Amino acid sequence: MTNKLSIISKIRLTVILITAAAVLLCGCGSTAKDGAQSLTSSSQSPTLDWDAGANAAPNEEIIWETGEWEIAEDAVEDFYEPQNPTASSDADGIEASQRKLIKNRDLSVETIEYDSLISELSGLVSQYGGYIQDSTQNGSSYYDTSLRSARFTIRIPAERFDEFTGLIGDMATVTYSYEYIDDVTASYIDLEARLKALKAEQESYLRLMEMATTVDEILKIQSYLSNVNYQIESFTAQLKSYDSLISYSTLSLSITEVERITKPAQQPGVFERIGTNLSYNLASIGDWFVNLFVGTASALPYLAIAAVIILILWIVVKAVIKRVFRQDNSLKSPERPENKE
Repeated sequence: MTNKLSIISKIRLTVILITAAAVLLCGCGSTAKDGAQSLTSSSQSPTLDWDAGANAAPNEEIIWETGEWEIAEDAVEDFYEPQNPTASSDADGIEASQRKLIKNRDLSVETIEYDSLISELSGLVSQYGGYIQDSTQNGSSYYDTSLRSARFTIRIPAERFDEFTGLIGDMATVTYSYEYIDDVTASYIDLEARLKALKAEQESYLRLMEMATTVDEILKIQSYLSNVNYQIESFTAQLKSYDSLISYSTLSLSITEVERITKPAQQPGVFERIGTNLSYNLASIGDWFVNLFVGTASALPYLAIAAVIILILWIVVKAVIKRVFRQDNSLKSPERPENKE
């Protein structure tokens, strides 16, 4: 009995020792495997996480170490400018002389000396350093006897714009004038801030491009750079457009040829109104007789042809009528009786 208990105890002790040895061996193997994986991972070059999206910026917390290279906060410190700054508060503090203003004016004039005004206008525009952006002219055709008109879009340097429009008023009679100013100071400041931020972002990507080591990283950086470059070009074009509109004011000028100049609007008296209406009525009657004479004189060739045709028809009709009368008379006349011997 004692021998059996001794044998069972030895068997249990042996099983426990084998189990402990197995557990110890498994633990050592796992440790060695983890150490090998850690060594393998440390021997590979780390890469940046570019999965944030095409519009994502370099993260200042990412440190890229390849040998002696390290990108830390100083590589992207210039990028973190406000992407959509509130420019209204900055624009309010700008002096009036420094504000970005686009000045436009609509002007309508009438003149008796149409050709002279058109010629003087072209010379005046060149004299003031401006240019005619577009122009249209109507009337003065062979069949159209109406008075002429023209419309011009003129660009004049902003500092001489008021002086130029004043001279136009001296050269012709102004019948309509409207000026409107567009203050684009806030938009201009906003565009400048956005452009500055984009250029800083562009510089950051260029730094990353110099340190990229794989084709995938280079392609991704190029994609982000293309997007940034496009936005930079777009904002630069908008700023240039603003600069052109600010430095050169726009005048929309309408010129109408008239026979009589319109007097300035005022409250006339009774007799003055009678005299004005009488003058216009007499002028209208005179114009009607003139137009009648001109129309008749111009139609003389047609009238001559019509007169010849009427004369020929009258001669033919008269001859036919005369022949008809002769036949009727011959039928009505009695036959003479014969003398019988």
